Amino acid sequence: MSKNNIPGRIKLLRDSVALRIAAGEVIDRPFSVVRELLDNSIDAGSTNIDLYIDEGGIANIRIVDNGHGMSREDLEICYLPYSTSKIDTMEDLDQLSTLGFRGEALSSIAACSKLEITSKVKNKHPNNIIIHSSKCLSISESGGTDGTVIDVSDLFYSIPARKKFLKRASAETTGCKKLFLEKALPFPEISFKFFSDKKLKMFLPASSLKDRIVTAYPDVFSKKLLHGISSNFKDYKIKIIAGDPALHRTDRRYIQIFLNKRKINEFAFVQAVEYGYSEFLPGGNYPVAFLFIDVDPSLVDFNIHPAKKEVRFRNLQEIHRSIVDTIKSFLSTFEYNYTKSISNNEPSRDFTGFTEMLKEKDTVYQHSTVEREGTRELYKSINTVNKTYFPVDKFKTLNEPTVVSNPGNSNNKIIYMGQLFNLFLLTAIDDIFYFIDQHAAHEKILFNEFKSKNRKTQELLIPYLFELNDEKEKLFITDLKEYNYLGFSFESLGNNNWQLLEVPVYSIGKEEIIVNFVQSQKGRLADLETELYANMACKSAIKDGDIIDNITAIELIEKTLNLQNARCPHGRPVWFQVSVEELFHFLVRL
Repeated sequence: MSKNNIPGRIKLLRDSVALRIAAGEVIDRPFSVVRELLDNSIDAGSTNIDLYIDEGGIANIRIVDNGHGMSREDLEICYLPYSTSKIDTMEDLDQLSTLGFRGEALSSIAACSKLEITSKVKNKHPNNIIIHSSKCLSISESGGTDGTVIDVSDLFYSIPARKKFLKRASAETTGCKKLFLEKALPFPEISFKFFSDKKLKMFLPASSLKDRIVTAYPDVFSKKLLHGISSNFKDYKIKIIAGDPALHRTDRRYIQIFLNKRKINEFAFVQAVEYGYSEFLPGGNYPVAFLFIDVDPSLVDFNIHPAKKEVRFRNLQEIHRSIVDTIKSFLSTFEYNYTKSISNNEPSRDFTGFTEMLKEKDTVYQHSTVEREGTRELYKSINTVNKTYFPVDKFKTLNEPTVVSNPGNSNNKIIYMGQLFNLFLLTAIDDIFYFIDQHAAHEKILFNEFKSKNRKTQELLIPYLFELNDEKEKLFITDLKEYNYLGFSFESLGNNNWQLLEVPVYSIGKEEIIVNFVQSQKGRLADLETELYANMACKSAIKDGDIIDNITAIELIEKTLNLQNARCPHGRPVWFQVSVEELFHFLVRL
């Protein structure tokens, strides 16, 4: 072994080296400084907080608040390691209600930058302190208003190796803005401003929680497509700004989780949100949901990560299931069907976005009155009760149109015009045109039929063995009676080992699905039925590409239009509808 590889004797690091190492654990990018300073300003009871950054925060970060401020005595020690006003004893760690608490923020910032603080406590003189690389250069009386102004300049000037890893100013600006939003969202009662290179980039006035989110993402959300829901439990509260089912995305960017007003990375809760929406969104799409959980501080531990991004829970599974229940209860109000959309004389809310898109360009709609009325008369002439026909020669793929009775409204008639691309059943009722997804529609009809059948059970020839951890076993035991009611029989073998003995007839061969559900505890017990029924219905339903005869198609249409919630079990819409008026608008835009 070479001399260079032989370790030296153990020794204590110099304070200057130790401070810079510690600083690197808390401060690694400009947005880390923003995070710590915003935490302190919020904890100080501020009602107005302004953040300024220059060159992405590399050159300067300045924060101005109107909080309680610091006295001269506070300033003299605020930048020293482990100086804090928020905890005193070990017991205080179990009852944390502040964002910052370790006493690492200002000391870490001071170790790797040029730091200047001006602060004033009400009815006292303001004071100013200047620290470079953890050394106090001066402290003196100053001018200023109540609150605190902190300037952090020349970040990492004392740690050149760390400075080399900083990104371009534009990328660092993006990071600072993202962090700014994460801190501002759960505190709508505080007014926030964000300035970049001397320009105001974002102003978030004090408002409601929903308004705060809409203002934070002005180009993304419409206020009427966001809904506030909440649930209260013994040790925690859940508040969600939930997106309308029509407001879905192809990524998880807008599923955000806040615990005790801190944004956290807890994928179990993200999964809970997704599972709550699972029956209302098509596969591959994700909901919009900002989840705010307030938990008794004694049940969580933030003191496991330098940036407080990870949390240890004592009741994770319980909260998980409550999130699912809260979302599903809310979404049950979004059931839509044919009768409802016709009686309201408007498209189902799933296509609100489409309708709004058309209305936004209303001024483009320039059809003359004569032209519009002429088209309407033509439509009426080919859609009479006594004789119904359609210019089929223009739609070679369609069958001859057929008139059938309308289960939703006896005064209207359903016109079945045929099967398009062996995928959609084309149907018209008055001024509304429907594209019915034959697979999704049949799947939902079968799903409902499976749920309505009696629960006959059958004993397994070979019991299915599985294991649970202590926490999940406790939850499982509380649900055993409900499992028995649904036709499932389990037996404990001790030491967290169980066996599945009996199942409903409809779930023979699906033992693995059942056990995976039990082990995941990802939703309400009724959701196990949903998974099984959905799987069976999907495999049994008419497939995309299947050719069906007119009698089968008409029967399927009638049953579809009687559905209480026209979505397949996987969240896929059963139909798309568009009115004649919407078609006029849309065609003019092309």
